[in-house]
Amino acid sequence: MKNYKREIMLLLGPLIFFILFILPPLPGVIEAASEVGSEISKAPQLAFAVLLWTAIWWVSEVVPLGLAGLIPPLIFSFLNIVSWKKSLSSFMDPVIWIFMGGFVLAKAFQIWGLDKRIAIKLSSLYKGNNPLVSAFFIAGLPPFLLTMTGSITASTSIVFPIVMAFIGALNLEKEKEYAEALMLLLGQAATAGAMFLLISTPPNLVAKKVIEEFVPGVTITFFDWLIIGTPHALIGLFIAWFVIFKVIKVEKVDLSRMREKLNDEASKLGVMSKGEKYVFLIFLFVLFLWMLPGMFLILSSSFKTLVSLANIIQKILPTSAPAVLALLLLGLIHAEGRPLLRWKELEEGIDWNVIFLFGGGIVLGTGLQNSGFSKWLINSMMFITGSTLDFVTIIFVSALLGFIITYPASNTASSLITAPIAASLALSGGFNPIPAVLASALACSISSALPSTTPPMAIVYGSKHIKLWNMFRVGMVSDTIRFIILLVLTPYLTQMLCYLKGIPIKISP
Repeated sequence: MKNYKREIMLLLGPLIFFILFILPPLPGVIEAASEVGSEISKAPQLAFAVLLWTAIWWVSEVVPLGLAGLIPPLIFSFLNIVSWKKSLSSFMDPVIWIFMGGFVLAKAFQIWGLDKRIAIKLSSLYKGNNPLVSAFFIAGLPPFLLTMTGSITASTSIVFPIVMAFIGALNLEKEKEYAEALMLLLGQAATAGAMFLLISTPPNLVAKKVIEEFVPGVTITFFDWLIIGTPHALIGLFIAWFVIFKVIKVEKVDLSRMREKLNDEASKLGVMSKGEKYVFLIFLFVLFLWMLPGMFLILSSSFKTLVSLANIIQKILPTSAPAVLALLLLGLIHAEGRPLLRWKELEEGIDWNVIFLFGGGIVLGTGLQNSGFSKWLINSMMFITGSTLDFVTIIFVSALLGFIITYPASNTASSLITAPIAASLALSGGFNPIPAVLASALACSISSALPSTTPPMAIVYGSKHIKLWNMFRVGMVSDTIRFIILLVLTPYLTQMLCYLKGIPIKISP
């Protein structure tokens, strides 16, 4: 019998939009539209319809995610909720250049073999015989650190064949639990690394963009992310490592053959080529430029003499500038008779599906705000609860939304749906939206209990070394612990960040 699931989900989105379009205004819709000065009395309801249509297609993935991302600009522009100029320019937003910078850096690492060299060198750091510690250096640390190149998927793909080679070298038939633990750690470490740097995964940049849209004059820098995201990433790595070896009972493993395999792999690398050196230097240079404005902003909060210099650096060096510079340098600099990245390689390195998905998400957030949907949502919640939401509750609701939605949807799609809602919740409650938006984005990068939740888990499940039930057990325990820690730490970390940036937590509603 034919499976009609795709056809049903394909029609469900536009059908829900049409129903909400023809229905009379729902309670509170007209008042919310009036509050924001919308020319369309049903604008919040229509924006809600666009949100549901887009979310259904994103969650079900019945069409490419980037294609579904074209729904908000198309409908919002026709309804004049967002201008055509604003909608189309969103697809070349400065944040998108940061995406592209991360993509091409990852591609350059791959082309010149720098990713493999780093993974093997990190795997070789531990010389002892403890299988738990050895697993950390083989399958945990390498993918985690490689997420700094801008892709948790790429970092998993790089380390995957290396871990598979170790499993083959150890001939883990009797010790199959160790092979399963290694693969689970690879996927979990890459997933934890999503929070490592601002470019490690798209939800981090979604949070940055939403904050800058809702709080004019405020930006989230790479240095800011070290305060908020990096601690969660490190905690997540060690939680995953601990949980895996509590759930998967590993017997004693002979690591001598593994060490021989490592030495063989390291000897094949030889000395670093000129291309590898250039790519690595460009990466360090770009990373330094990404950190520089944030460092000076933090320093200027303590040393007032640096305020002018910090403002100048921020103006001449926005976050997108180093990304553009990375593209230019990788295309211009030659090594061994060729550019570091040929134009075709540069094109192939950019994930255009993510670019269109992100651009559509920007327009979705703008439309929800311009239409009065955010006001309608908050007014409805206040009517139901009978009072305004407090700071901790707003963070909890925002994080919970992201955490739940990311199980059926991709982390990027779920952050595009929840981050604008989190910002609206906070603003309408009289709070700065930075903590709520960051909480929702971070929560979107936790899920790891099924192969469908995140690409790294899908990749490692394909190794045939993992039982689905064990992946689920490890993932649910690890995800739950990480989510609880996120709820506990985020209010304090975000308040610290706002204090350092001189931004109040409580604002006028």
